[in-house]
Amino acid sequence: MKLAALFLASALLLPAARAFAQSQPLAFVAPTADLQELTGCYPTAPAAKGSVTYFGVVNTHDVAHEQFARLRQVLAASQATVILYEKPDMGVDSTEAATIAHLGESGYVRFLAQQRGIRAERFDDKAAEYDYLRTRVEPAQLKLYYLLQASERFRQQTAASKALMAQAMQQLLRNSASFAPGTEQVVRTMREFEEAYRQFCPTSCAWWQRGEAARPTEAFVQAIDDSLRSFRAQRLAQQVADKVQAGERVLVVLDRSHLPAAPAYAALTPASH
Repeated sequence: MKLAALFLASALLLPAARAFAQSQPLAFVAPTADLQELTGCYPTAPAAKGSVTYFGVVNTHDVAHEQFARLRQVLAASQATVILYEKPDMGVDSTEAATIAHLGESGYVRFLAQQRGIRAERFDDKAAEYDYLRTRVEPAQLKLYYLLQASERFRQQTAASKALMAQAMQQLLRNSASFAPGTEQVVRTMREFEEAYRQFCPTSCAWWQRGEAARPTEAFVQAIDDSLRSFRAQRLAQQVADKVQAGERVLVVLDRSHLPAAPAYAALTPASH
């Protein structure tokens, strides 16, 4: 695969790798089934006709990981009529094991839905998230945020050298209109990128070393992360509220770090259409 294709795929499609092999998935459902991860429930609004179950997963392609067996159990217990999941729809493979090995937890969600004849819908929307951030973040910081996010993922997945990281960043800068539209007039070259990095990340490690260890938490990065979390939670809450009000039994499968801290959707009213 050419460098440009590898880097862009890493930046735009692949999630950051996480070392959670021993982590336990979490779920929020009515405490009726005998499963270790059923730790609580989120009551729906009084007038709601349906129900909702949240199941937190970790990013893994390990076919033997216990979360997949637990997900099957939670799906059966919830009697879901629709599953909401994260990440792009890249289909399913020919078997359960192959789907997990090649497509991870989001692929397995689609496999289960197809197997049981229920709907599976992606709930996150990267384009909507970007449009939201464009109204709140000035262009140079916004572009730097996405460039750093991409370089961190590339570093994590390839352990690339400084020279390869620089080559990849140059390619990303040339293709920035595809993932950061509207920022073409700022941070256009490697020199401008390095100047922006020094300005907004003055105490951080060298940019090409990001992704080697824990992610730095610069003020502007933290602010954008917080804004995105709020947007995602509100958007998911409204989607769930609409479906529950319509009588759906919803199973939400998401990264466990994205589990909602409170049943915000219970206070929402279904959107008018």
